[in-house]
This record gives sequence, C-alpha cells and structure tokens, in this order.
Amino acid sequence: MPAVALSRAGARVVESGPDGEGLAAGTWQRLEALPDPRSPRGRVYPLACLVAIAVCAFTAAGHDRFTAVGQWIRRAGQEDLARLRAPWDPIAGRYRAPDEKTIRVVLDRLDPRALARALLGPRPRRRRRSGGLPPASVRGYRARRAARQRETLARARLRAVAVDGKTSRGARRADGTRVHLLGAAEHGGRLLDHLEVGARHNETSHFTGLLEPLDLAGAVLTADALHTVRASLDWLVTDKKADYIAIVKRNQPLLHARVRALPWRQVPAGSITRETGHGRAETRTLKAVHVSGLDFPHARQAIKITRWRKDTTAGKASRQTVYAVTSLTSAGSTARDLARLVREHWSIEAHHHIRDLTFGEDTATSRTGSGPVNLATIRAAITAAIKDAGYLHIPEGRRDHTTPAETLRLHGLD
Repeated sequence: MPAVALSRAGARVVESGPDGEGLAAGTWQRLEALPDPRSPRGRVYPLACLVAIAVCAFTAAGHDRFTAVGQWIRRAGQEDLARLRAPWDPIAGRYRAPDEKTIRVVLDRLDPRALARALLGPRPRRRRRSGGLPPASVRGYRARRAARQRETLARARLRAVAVDGKTSRGARRADGTRVHLLGAAEHGGRLLDHLEVGARHNETSHFTGLLEPLDLAGAVLTADALHTVRASLDWLVTDKKADYIAIVKRNQPLLHARVRALPWRQVPAGSITRETGHGRAETRTLKAVHVSGLDFPHARQAIKITRWRKDTTAGKASRQTVYAVTSLTSAGSTARDLARLVREHWSIEAHHHIRDLTFGEDTATSRTGSGPVNLATIRAAITAAIKDAGYLHIPEGRRDHTTPAETLRLHGLD
C-alpha cells in the first residue's frame, strides 16, 4: 500500500487531555461541529485542527499572512501538534503538520457564518491555573485597569451593543468590488458577530440578519445615521425587546427638521464632559427632552449633542451639533447614561482600527471565496483572547506570544 494511503488510513486524532480546554470553554466542540466543505474522500487533517492552527498562528506578532502561518506550523513541536489534534502518521511515527496551502483552501471554502458563530460572541473567562502568573507586562497594567472599573459597572447596569460597517480595502471579489462587513460589538467588549454585505446590497438590508441570532433583550443598540430606518428600529424594539439610540441626519429630512426645531434653548444641559488628549481639548454638552408627535417608532426622547473642539497645537476651534432620538425614557437612563452610550459607540470603530493597524487587514490581499471574511473572524477572536488575558494593547499581547507554546497557552491549549 502506498505510504500516503497508509497514512490516511491510519490517521488518528489525539483526544484532549485534562488540561486541554480548547481555544475557550467549549470551543473545540464548536469547531468540531463546523460543516466541513471538503470531500470526505482523502481528508487527512480534521477541520477543527486546521482552524485552531490558523487562530494560533495569526496570534503571533508578525504573522499576518498565510505564508507566515506555514512558517509557524513548521516551528511547532510534536507536543504542540498533539495539543492541536493533528493526525498521527504511523509510517513516520510522528504527528503530521499541514502546509500553508491546506489551511488557505479550507478557510476560502469554509462557511463564514458558521465560523463566526464558533469563534465570536460572549465567552466565559477562563480561570488562571493555580501557581500561574500573568506575563510581567500584564501585571504592570493592573493599576491602570482599575481606573476603568467605574465604566465597567456602568456598562453592566445598561448593556449596549454597537453596529457599524467596515470595508476590507485590500480584499476584492471576482467582480472587482471590495469586501464589506457589517458587525455588532458590545460597548467596550468583544465583537459579537459580523456578516458580509452583498455587492448589490447595503448595510441596512443586512441589519435584521445580523441581529436576529443575538440576545438583545434589555440592551441598547447604537448605530450611525445610516441605520436610522423606521422598519429596522421598529423590529428591534418589538421583536428583540431592545432599545436604541439613533443618530438623525439629513437622510431623514422630516425627522431631522422636527428634532432641530425643538426649543433647545429652554432645555438645560443634562451632561457636560471635558477631555484633553490627542492634541486637542474637547467639551461635549448633551441635552435630552421627552417628546411626542415625532412620527418615529418608539421614540421617547430627543437628544442634542454639541461638541466644541480646539486643536492645542494649531489653536483652531470647531463646533459640531448632532441630533438623535432614543426609545429610552428618563426613568431608565440619565443624561450621563445617554452621553456615555453615544460616546462609547466608538468602541466598535476602535476594534476595526485594531484589525487594520495591528493585523494589517486593509493591506491583506486575500481575495478567494470566503477567505477575507473568515480571516476577519479569526482576527476578531484573537483580539478577544488577548483582551481576556488582561492586555490593554493588542500589539503587546501578540509580542508576548510568538512561539507555538506561548500561543497555545494563551488560547488554553496547553
């Protein structure tokens, strides 16, 4: 019998030991449940093994392309391959390591929605093993993280989810159009889900498809003016039992005119915040008032936000006014709550910035099949794992996990 055939016939998968908890609690089970796009004939590597290798390899600093994945797996030792559930080759008497092309083809063909459900969304935090210490760089951040506890408590009282789109500028479809993703993320937390926006559609047509599987009961959804759509927000409140804060611009001309015409001069400021940083000083004032007759589904309050910004170097000053409506009442949220929720919408944009700047997503030229979407899902899962480990900065976490052993430990595979 040829050696290749014997290898396939004798392939076996290592069962996880008592220490192998998976990329996160239950993730091995979710990866094993993924629909395999490959033909059953000739399979050598389990699908869960290939996805786990991709996640671990892309975690390491400097590993942003498929060629780097091939280099990473070549450096993995036999113990590392065993933890990754690689198949056993009885002829060579060792665990087999896939090449870069094998992983690339699988990610190009894998169902992106199934992979997103397996890797994204809320996950229980892993408890650190007794006697284990976090890296020195993480221990140095503990004092700085303590300053954020008040914000964390505020989020726990009023959960919020942000929706925003992102274009992968380096990835193009066969017709030349760019790949665009619509995502949902917890304020200050992880990406919950995202999906690809079709070339002949826009973000608003995918709004309900993105949020339908998510548990949004009692949550507040924030989005930009593009998603201030009557049917979408009515569905959100009626079917998902959630609230919203919707930005109102001139794409809703009648609503914008009504909100702008309210007697704002007679409304006292409910929240004033001042911040200095990034070369500018900024003051934000928020006014909120109960309204009726706006002819917009479930609108209970109108909001006016005024931002004054001054460039501390050039001395230039600017003023911007933004209007919004919300289904929240003053009994369920204070003006400070509204100001925080509007301000924290940037957290999903910060997540997109991390993928572009740290992982080089905008310069990645993966263009085949579902590859660009699946790579974006993997980058989001890595970001969540590094944050769960206690890091404030993703590049710091990637630099602390360059070897296979370190990366396996980060994802709970040691």
